[in-house]
Amino acid sequence: MEQQRRFIGIDLGKKEYELKIIHSNKKVTGWKGQNNRFGREALYKKLLPTDRVVIEVCSLSMLRAREMREKVGCDVVLLNPWRLAIIYRSVKKNDKEDALKLARMVQKYDDEELCDVKLPTEHEENLRQILAEIRQLKNDRTKEINRLHAIFLANGFTDIVRKDVASKENREHNIELLSSISRLQVKGGLERIDLIESQLKSVTNILEEEIKGDKNIERLMNVPGVGKQTAAVFVSCIGDGSRFQNASKVGAAI
Repeated sequence: MEQQRRFIGIDLGKKEYELKIIHSNKKVTGWKGQNNRFGREALYKKLLPTDRVVIEVCSLSMLRAREMREKVGCDVVLLNPWRLAIIYRSVKKNDKEDALKLARMVQKYDDEELCDVKLPTEHEENLRQILAEIRQLKNDRTKEINRLHAIFLANGFTDIVRKDVASKENREHNIELLSSISRLQVKGGLERIDLIESQLKSVTNILEEEIKGDKNIERLMNVPGVGKQTAAVFVSCIGDGSRFQNASKVGAAI
């Protein structure tokens, strides 16, 4: 079976991918395909469980790697793009050349030499998505509050600071100070903030369910100053820490 092993490099674009295969007889073949679900299913039918596939980490790579492992059972290596200087130093720079270089790298080196990126577990991936949504909603809320504060300043209310428009009660009280278009602008901002805060509450509840029973998060929360979200961020990136040789390796990953 080892003689039949193929080494495959996949260069992922937004809509298409370029694939190159190095066969056991050194012959090189390849093709271009679509990244939609139909294109992915067509690809998985062509792959073999004995294949060793390498993909550069990008927004699509985690999904592709997980699907390949589940539906094909092949070995999938995820590479950190910062480690792929060989590709970016190349005079030739196109998808076909990149895919072929990836295939040659995975043929020549083992996982440790490649410094591959470990595929996160489903739990870790869920945490990442939930935390990213919380972060985005908080940023959106801050932007709206800053915008409301700017409106009050433009109307001469220099004594009103950001914290005066941060709470719902204060916002509703201070809006009475405005008139005309400024009041209309603030009302629109208030509606957006209410919606954001409602969504934030829902996502936070989802996080509570996701971390329930996670012993690693519970242990981290015993550290003074570490709350649920901080602990969840750590676990989403580091997992249980079993893939790291020592604390220095963990620090380097962070």
